[in-house]
Amino acid sequence: MDADAQRKAAGERAARFVQDGMVIGYGTGRGATAALTSLAARKVKVRGVPTSERTAETCRELGLALTTLDDDPKLDLVIDGSDEVDPSGHLLKGGGGAHTREKLVALAARKRIIVIEESKLVPRLGSTRGLPIEVLAFGWRSTLARIAELLPGVVRREPWPLSDNGGVILDAPLPAALDLRILDRALKGIAGLIDHGLFIDLAPIVVVWSASGVAVR
Repeated sequence: MDADAQRKAAGERAARFVQDGMVIGYGTGRGATAALTSLAARKVKVRGVPTSERTAETCRELGLALTTLDDDPKLDLVIDGSDEVDPSGHLLKGGGGAHTREKLVALAARKRIIVIEESKLVPRLGSTRGLPIEVLAFGWRSTLARIAELLPGVVRREPWPLSDNGGVILDAPLPAALDLRILDRALKGIAGLIDHGLFIDLAPIVVVWSASGVAVR
């Protein structure tokens, strides 16, 4: 199978976790979109919380019903993608700048289904890209300076995007020696920081596509 066929097969496999009547999270990215397309084709009766405005528009085009976390604060599951997945199932997300909403949706879900290509499996987070961080646009340079004391080399993402929340997106190198849980707490203590792309201890089910087929981990 070519890459598109592999992604479609993975999306179909992920969509099997969804049953009629569920309230779910609609993820952002190619893998998640493949699963949403499969759900729409199966005409599964669900409603869901989109993790980005881009995903919301895709769901409208597919005819998938929308809801919000305010109306449905508890979700049956979320289907999403990830930029990296380590051997412990920790995730690095935010390549598309949607990680704040993605994290809120993931925390609201009883089960997390992550759809990725095999190249996203890494020995440690930060192997292939920096850590996405969203900060308030107000005083973002000062916030970046505070983050740089913890993660030297952090930069504003270029071209300069704003998130769906109106936040500025930064990217920071992720040194191998850092303890992810300690880093999580330290980043959350920085004033002006909205959220970061470390998704740890969430125990996801990972659906992986590759040239050899689709595997569930």
